[in-house]
Amino acid sequence: MLIEKPRIPIRQVLIFGLFPSFLKVWIYRLLGYRIGKRVSIGFFSVICADQVEVGNDTNIGFLTILRGKQIKIGNHVQIGALTFLDTPVIEIGDGSKINEQVFVGGLQFPDSKISIGRNCQIMQLCFINPARTITIGDDTGIGGHSLIFGHTSWLSQFEGYPVNFQPIEIGSSVSLAWRVFVLPGTVIGDGAVVGANSVVSGKVPPRCLALGFPARVVAKEPEFPCKLNENDKIEILQNIVQEMIHYFNQSGFSCEQIGDRDIVFRQTRAWSILHKKKIWRIRVVYRSTCHDDIPESGDLFHVFLSLGEIPPNERNILRENNVMWIDISRKEQSEYSNHLGDEISLFLKRYGLRTFRV
Repeated sequence: MLIEKPRIPIRQVLIFGLFPSFLKVWIYRLLGYRIGKRVSIGFFSVICADQVEVGNDTNIGFLTILRGKQIKIGNHVQIGALTFLDTPVIEIGDGSKINEQVFVGGLQFPDSKISIGRNCQIMQLCFINPARTITIGDDTGIGGHSLIFGHTSWLSQFEGYPVNFQPIEIGSSVSLAWRVFVLPGTVIGDGAVVGANSVVSGKVPPRCLALGFPARVVAKEPEFPCKLNENDKIEILQNIVQEMIHYFNQSGFSCEQIGDRDIVFRQTRAWSILHKKKIWRIRVVYRSTCHDDIPESGDLFHVFLSLGEIPPNERNILRENNVMWIDISRKEQSEYSNHLGDEISLFLKRYGLRTFRV
């Protein structure tokens, strides 16, 4: 073959794969790769590209291969074990997560590209073929076993069979359920939901529910998604907080609600001999935040959760007091975090709230 490209870069895996993460990062930096702080690269995992940029706090799992010409990965990205990303241009935004055994590759061109936005998640066992550019917007979820194909070709075009190579565009805040098949040339609008086992072709409008074979719009605004008033949102958050307290009570904590907005979490058992039992405090505000809601520096709060917007000045005060904040209305959280805040942020994902670090 004139153009040699082994299916798996065995040589790189054998040369670099066995190195521990810190040594692998150091070697890659010597090779000219731009690797951020606190980056972890698992055993037998390798990065093969001409230009590489990896952000801070990114984690790449066991036996995962990233291969291309240009690879750009943001901060706080997680790539699971046994995942293979193989395309000329790979872009992954801050806070995104690719689960285990995801394959990106197949038939491609020199300009093939996959671009994944911020705070996206691609579930396990997905197969994505960026024959032409595949763009996935911010805060979008791709269900497991989904297939996204940028080409359809097998039988000869000279015999009249269709051959199709087209880009695919999936908007922001899109939800693809499990086992969705996306065909070349598909454009899915922002906020759309595609039901399980659907086959998607053509255009799907924004903020609608589509399902079937082929997928058809079965619900749209104003029925879908439904409109919520402030009281509805307050009730939802109150229910989530109660579910969260129950969850923590069953997970080694004793939770006490003080008034209508403060919660104290006490560890009932230490994580290890070296760790002492700790007390955590969270404040929940069910409206837009004002200055009176901000804990004072001596109050020893750890997390500030607000249903309404947290103004910039209040955000700065919280940061100065080492309090992690979560702004539900803007889907944002502070860059600074702690163990309790990370657990709460993870718990909120159960209800579809994924926050951007700012």
